[in-house]
Amino acid sequence: MEATLTRARLVCVAALALVALALPEAALSQCPLCRTALQQADASTARTMNLAILVLLIPPVSIFCTIFAVAYRKRRGDDEGEENREP
Repeated sequence: MEATLTRARLVCVAALALVALALPEAALSQCPLCRTALQQADASTARTMNLAILVLLIPPVSIFCTIFAVAYRKRRGDDEGEENREP
């Protein structure tokens, strides 16, 4: 049963990757305002925009990592508790 779920997840990830490769413009799109501003700007503006994007990525990545760490610790703690129990 677990192998079937793993295989299904792998197929889903592969399908999403193929869609992203088939439609690169849609997968890599950005807002028209940003695109227009960067096409008409110099290198320093592009660097500033890249830095702004990285700064805006910090909160969601931090939230995701925190949730992942809590879930991992909880699962790991649950598994250890089962090993220490006597039947």
